[in-house]
Amino acid sequence: MQKTWHGLAREMAQAGHEVTVVARKFPGQPSEEKLDGMRFLRTRGFSQGKHVAWDLVKDLIYAVNAVPRLPPADILVTNDFWAPALAARFRRSSGAVVLSAGRFPKGQYGLYPRAARIVAISSAVREAIAAEQPALAARTVVIPLPVELDRLRSRPIAAPGSKRTLLYVGRIHPEKGIELLLRAFMGLQVRFPDWGLKLVGPVREAEGGGGEGFAGALRELSRGAAVDWREAVWDPEALAAIYASGDLFCYPSLAEYGEAFGVAALESMAAGVPPVVSDLGCFRDFVRDGENGWVFDHRSSGAEAALAGVLAHAMANEPLRERVGRAARREAERFGFAAIAGEYLAEFDRVLRGAAQR
Repeated sequence: MQKTWHGLAREMAQAGHEVTVVARKFPGQPSEEKLDGMRFLRTRGFSQGKHVAWDLVKDLIYAVNAVPRLPPADILVTNDFWAPALAARFRRSSGAVVLSAGRFPKGQYGLYPRAARIVAISSAVREAIAAEQPALAARTVVIPLPVELDRLRSRPIAAPGSKRTLLYVGRIHPEKGIELLLRAFMGLQVRFPDWGLKLVGPVREAEGGGGEGFAGALRELSRGAAVDWREAVWDPEALAAIYASGDLFCYPSLAEYGEAFGVAALESMAAGVPPVVSDLGCFRDFVRDGENGWVFDHRSSGAEAALAGVLAHAMANEPLRERVGRAARREAERFGFAAIAGEYLAEFDRVLRGAAQR
């Protein structure tokens, strides 16, 4: 989310708007500076821990420090836990509160009755917020996350006869369905000996992974199979190259209430690599089965066979993959940073017009 809003803020500043970013201060950073046309104000913050209650206390301290420093503004965008409630009540000069909802609700939306707008990153998140707080439904809209199109859209076409790659990019965690993917792929190896599986993502718990024990069990399971394990890639250029190496992408997440958007699948689409995804609500905003990707039923008792069937269908037909990949890239074009920033600016205008009419 921090990466997303840095990019969106830059787009808004380039469009001529006055943008101030209030963020956590890290060692070596000044308390205030101007970069890329934006003003940065930094304040004390904390790292996330393993205990939710203590994290909420730390976030409250952060919000109490940050909210008084908020400059006068028309709009305040935040995805913080406490800041929307505190700013709406005690710092109204900082603007109408627009809450960026990047996760499924967990009972906290009763704190935000004064929010002017709640922007959910997917239809699935919007529906969950409306179900939790029906009074907020009319003020909740969907604006998706953006992707860096310029880096991703330059995927080269693989040479005929070369080794093919089934790609996964994401956290190496049980909720991501990686064991399901491994078993489905290993069952197809005899039929598709020219295909390999590349798994890219963080293992360490501190980085969102499932830990070395989980990763070790998966490596043991895949012993002897054509599986290429890679460390997490954070550099945008290197990550774009990873996507470019794929011929088919698979994101078999099982996280019913943890997968709010599925940006990795959209990034693969921007690279022209057609995705295979589980039947989670977050993917329905941009993946259409058989048109620009494929969907398998991860909830069925035969989920492994269902996934293997979809993978085999795509792996066996290169012209089909190319056609679906082109459609995937066209779909991803509407998720560029400039386009998404424009959606936000249009929503800000509606918020301000509504406030002026009251």
